[in-house]
Amino acid sequence: MTHWEPKRTRLHRRTCLAAALAAMAAPRALAGAAAPPGLRLGVLKFGTVQWVAEIIRLHALDQAHGFALETVTLANTDAGRVALMAQSVDVVVSDWFFVASQRAAGTQLSFAPFTTASGALMVPSASPVRGIADLRGRRLGVAGGPLDKSWLLFQAAARSTAGIDVAAAAEVAYGAPPLLNAKLQQGELDAVLTFWNFAARLEADGFRQVISVADCARALALPAPLSLIGFVFHETWARENPAMVAGFLAAAADAEHRLAASDADWQQIRPLMEAPDDALFASLRRRFIEGIALPSHADQQRAAALLFDILLRSGGTRATSGIDRLPEGIFWPAP
Repeated sequence: MTHWEPKRTRLHRRTCLAAALAAMAAPRALAGAAAPPGLRLGVLKFGTVQWVAEIIRLHALDQAHGFALETVTLANTDAGRVALMAQSVDVVVSDWFFVASQRAAGTQLSFAPFTTASGALMVPSASPVRGIADLRGRRLGVAGGPLDKSWLLFQAAARSTAGIDVAAAAEVAYGAPPLLNAKLQQGELDAVLTFWNFAARLEADGFRQVISVADCARALALPAPLSLIGFVFHETWARENPAMVAGFLAAAADAEHRLAASDADWQQIRPLMEAPDDALFASLRRRFIEGIALPSHADQQRAAALLFDILLRSGGTRATSGIDRLPEGIFWPAP
């Protein structure tokens, strides 16, 4: 047995030497490998873009598309806009009217569609309200504010289809969606025009949808799908990082496609949805999937021009964020 010992010793020494050399080389190899560029995405604590970001993280879709995703939690949409303007985030979710007004003022922002999910007019299940015309004299809650684009589109449809100025015909109260939901549930409002995810919550509680904002768009002969909400970023930053922007948009699309097809992925993000009961979970899931659509660059521009013209004619520049024409370059040519 002793004649094997020298060979074993030599083998052991070679193994140790190889391991030592590998350990010395590893830091140099790691240092030489370029880390993927980071992208800071602003998300609201209970916003749906957080669902997409979580799917990107779970499946390493950012790494697969050549960037590293970092999420920055924001208090509300206005805080996101401030963070973007201060360049403390790279991308936020907002509407393209914000981009249009900023470009008109000289700040070159760009927009890429995120969702076509739209808000809706919700009422109690036994309500006599069956259409827009039935809102005369009713107490109507409107999510956001007087210049919210869904509300402006709703008003345009009311004039076109029902011949009424709903802002004057109804008793309108503006407020945050959670507050308006509570007021409707308590009977202090007769109807609420709210964002899609809060409409889903009302639906799960037994409330009834009268008409969606998408229905209003169709009534105005606007092409579908219509994306009011999307990813917003500085054009200069995007042109300096075209591969990262393309990678991010591709990763977001991949995440949405996974959510359209995978039960397991929905279970993974359910803790982020604040959907403890199955009815609410199902309602949020269905409405999110219905909003998955990526209109082409040409379709998005055409729909935006038509909507802008309708709002300008029906509400003047007050309805178009203070501008009388759409600036060039609002929509980023997404792949």
